Amino acid sequence: MELAHHAPPGPAEMLRRIDGLRSRDDWGAIVALADRLPSELDAAWEPVAGEIAFALGQRKRFGEAIAILERCFAIVPAPRRASALAYLHYAALLEAASPERRRGAWGDRGRGERDAHGRETLEKGFRRWIGVALDLSPASIKDLYRLGVFEAQIESAHDKVALRAFLAAIRAFEALPGDEREARGDLRKAYVRSLYAAARSALRLGQAPLARRLSFACVREDQDRDYLEPVHKLGQAAKVCLATGEIDLAERAARKAIDAKGPPRRDHLYGVLAEVARRRGLHDDGVTWIERNVPAHRRSAALFRQLGDLHRDAGRADAALAAWRSSLDRDRAGKHLTLVRIGRLLRAQGQLKEAERALRDALDFRRRKYLSDDPAALGELAALLETRGRIDEARQVGLRLARCGKPAEARREGVA
Repeated sequence: MELAHHAPPGPAEMLRRIDGLRSRDDWGAIVALADRLPSELDAAWEPVAGEIAFALGQRKRFGEAIAILERCFAIVPAPRRASALAYLHYAALLEAASPERRRGAWGDRGRGERDAHGRETLEKGFRRWIGVALDLSPASIKDLYRLGVFEAQIESAHDKVALRAFLAAIRAFEALPGDEREARGDLRKAYVRSLYAAARSALRLGQAPLARRLSFACVREDQDRDYLEPVHKLGQAAKVCLATGEIDLAERAARKAIDAKGPPRRDHLYGVLAEVARRRGLHDDGVTWIERNVPAHRRSAALFRQLGDLHRDAGRADAALAAWRSSLDRDRAGKHLTLVRIGRLLRAQGQLKEAERALRDALDFRRRKYLSDDPAALGELAALLETRGRIDEARQVGLRLARCGKPAEARREGVA
């Protein structure tokens, strides 16, 4: 009888224990049960292993969770297991994207496991398992949404591919029966977030009418639930309205966003209101929106660049240059945008040597950072070289510009 009392619990008993622990969100206790898993899983133990893998994921021990869940999929190759494996890779990538969170993302096995499961391995793992999940369930709303986020954010603005995934998720939700759409809050949440993310990608791609339709649908569909923070939904609507030229609507949405629930930082919204003022020709009002509401130490590079634009348009060249140079001090991604502005202004002032230096710095930065030429900088540089009588050099720069597929006179939007 004593031997029977101390016999290890079977899978049914383990599931009962896990059910009680899960009701208390005691993930650590569930993780501790991993040592009780048999070395060879079978169909009876597969649900237990799946629960332990879920708990490991909750504790951000992604490597161990993936290893266990792969064993589960080998036994039960179900869509939900493939989806979960894709999610674990996705969650690990999001965690690793934040430098302060990298420590511990692969559990207690230390640096060796983190090295073995580097970013490239995670990306390949995500692509593999999201492909399997969508092969098994092509209309999976959550998987389509995660694929879109992967392309738009983790893979650095692959917006064409991301937009296709988000739109597929939207269509899949809208094709559900009405009662299921109402009952499945988890799917509605993915739907609302797909609307928001699709609008963002469409806006980046210059598809303003589509971005407007998606953004407004997001606000409408989420008004009673707040699956997204209101400040984000309304702020995006304001940007979309700027893109469509609906200035009054942009101002109204930005003002509502400033007063809406959500994270306290609202600096970018004052940038939207400053842009509204600029488009109305009220440059001093635009400066005031930024300077009165966003202290200098908190201004982003983009806000300083915008402040410089407002000063430039108001005819204050020295103030514009000062703001743009402050932008350069803070910028890691858009220095070329600011350098082209500086080069253009210096050229207009007749400071051709300094203007040329700024434009060449813009080209060098764009080449180092993005491995491509900046058409606006090339257009300005070609014109400047012609002014200086360096016709052969201007012609060579013009050839580089032609290879960019842009007209010889680079569009001003290229430096926005």
